[in-house]
Amino acid sequence: MRQVLFLILGLMLLGIIAFFAWPEQSYEPYQVSPAYQAQVDAFNIPDMPQDWTWDMFASEDGMKMRYGQTGNSASARATVVMIPGYTATMDMYGEQVGDIAARGYHVVGFDLRGQGGSERPRPSQPEKLLVEDFKVYSNDVALFLQGLDLPENRPVILMAMSFGGHVAFRVGAEQPDLVDGLLLLAPALRPKSGDMDFEQVLRFLRIGDALGKDKRYIPGNTNWRPASEDNLLRAGIEYCASSPERLPMRDAIFTIHPEQRVGGVTYNWGREFYGSSQFVLQEGYPESISKPVTMIHAELDNFVFTDINKQVCDNRMPDCVSIAIPGSGHCLTQETDLILDRIYKALDETVARIEAAIP
Repeated sequence: MRQVLFLILGLMLLGIIAFFAWPEQSYEPYQVSPAYQAQVDAFNIPDMPQDWTWDMFASEDGMKMRYGQTGNSASARATVVMIPGYTATMDMYGEQVGDIAARGYHVVGFDLRGQGGSERPRPSQPEKLLVEDFKVYSNDVALFLQGLDLPENRPVILMAMSFGGHVAFRVGAEQPDLVDGLLLLAPALRPKSGDMDFEQVLRFLRIGDALGKDKRYIPGNTNWRPASEDNLLRAGIEYCASSPERLPMRDAIFTIHPEQRVGGVTYNWGREFYGSSQFVLQEGYPESISKPVTMIHAELDNFVFTDINKQVCDNRMPDCVSIAIPGSGHCLTQETDLILDRIYKALDETVARIEAAIP
């Protein structure tokens, strides 16, 4: 019995030593199979509209972020600033940009730091998201908005998805003079965390940080790999969206443009994200967002707590319209034509509410 106990203790000690001493692996981008590459080569990735132009914006710390915009700024009814979700890139949304611009809007797309065509915090580990304080994301967006050259008295709406919706939520609360309204698509105000509750995950992330592993992926997370090596077109509400024409967009782009890849969650990023979730849901914070908000909820959302989003919108915000879309998954902007049409209608309705409030 004593020998078994010593063996168990020895194995535990070896595990602890390995955890501390195991070096971070050097970066090697994932190589897809020839068969998968062939699927990507045959996949349709819509281009941005012909009048779309790309540029770069530098934040206060010098980090460079990519943005783009349509060329109809002078004649548009309003400006819609799109903020993609976690790991996403504006390259995924050429079709959606064209659809929104065709409705009379000037469209701006912003790649958050570390994502899309924006600069990476660690060039030696380009797929890892790291941030000292989650507020830096909303500060980036606010500084960017301040520098946009737009006609006076033209509404500016943030159309933001998931993690981007979390960032836009903070802009609406902390920089209210920069936006006239928010269209939040399944915003990640409170992320789901599997079998562990929120507080347990937050403690776990803080322990990993305290042990000096903040720049490592949490267990089960790695650099980018395809969602399905065998089937690029795998889609369904349970996988995030039910459109095989749109759900695979990110994996196809990451295959063609490995420089845009983003991997899983690091201890650092997860800790800051969960801490920000606590912050934005505290008493008084949602209540401070006075501009018109539309919050869209997916029928099946495996990534964020829809009930919390609904409760915040319906009971805690002074001007928030809650819309639930049947048959939709979390990745709302990669859904079917019918669901996209409902999102575009919600955009029109949000702009109409903003215009009705103008004296």
